[in-house]
Parts: sequence; structure tokens; C-alpha cells
Amino acid sequence: MPYVLRWEGHGVYRRFFGEVSSGEFREAWLEMVGDVRYECVRYIISEYLEAVPGADLTHTFVGRVEQLARVQYDCGPDIVHATVASCDRMLEHVGSFESLPLAPYPEATFTTVEAARRWIAGNPRPAWRADLAASTVGSAAK
Repeated sequence: MPYVLRWEGHGVYRRFFGEVSSGEFREAWLEMVGDVRYECVRYIISEYLEAVPGADLTHTFVGRVEQLARVQYDCGPDIVHATVASCDRMLEHVGSFESLPLAPYPEATFTTVEAARRWIAGNPRPAWRADLAASTVGSAAK
């Protein structure tokens, strides 16, 4: 199992290491959302500092997981997701799925866990919701 989930006060810290396959990524996601504590979670930190994406961890697969996250959104409408990565392959991979407008919560990528925790502590949800509302109003007006 190339991941470890650690539940913290109001969040979950997911640490991946080695080559992460699509099955292992999905297993980690299912373990997280299947835990009763997920209903009260306020943040997710996904750390990939010692991980690389496996060959089958495709953009299409990750997009499907993001769609599943929308289904789980009612369980945690105040979630923010911080990704921590430094490997070029992982940064490229993470950047591609963060650019998809699928996640129902703010996402950002950092190179250190400390920077990710500072972003979470800064409460990015209100600004994200305002930006989302502005883009929805703008698209309706066109």
C-alpha cells in the first residue's frame, strides 16, 4: 500500500510514496470518503513528495475521481484540498487535473507541507465561492 491516511483534528493528511497506480489512488480515496470522519472534514492534504504517477494513473482516471468527489460534496461543503509535490512528473499530473473545473472545493498545489497548512489556515473558501459565483453570473449574462 503506497499511501498512509492520517486523520487530524479537522482534516485528513494523505501521504503517497513510490509509484502510485490508479487502483491505489482510488483505494486511498475510497478509504478516505468511507470513513465516518469524512463528514466533518475541513481540509485534505495530499502529499506526493516521495511519489510518482504510475503509467495507469491517467488524466481521464483522475477526472473521474474528481467527478466522484462532487457526489461526496454534500458530506463536506467546506473542504479545501492542498496538494504537496515537487517532482516534475507529479507536478505536471497534478496541474492537469487541478485545471479541470470539476472539484467542488478550492484546490491548490504547494512544494512544502508548511505552505499548504498556511493556505488552509488562511481560509480560502470565501474567496473561492465569490470567484465561482462571479464566473457563473458572467456566463449567464452572455
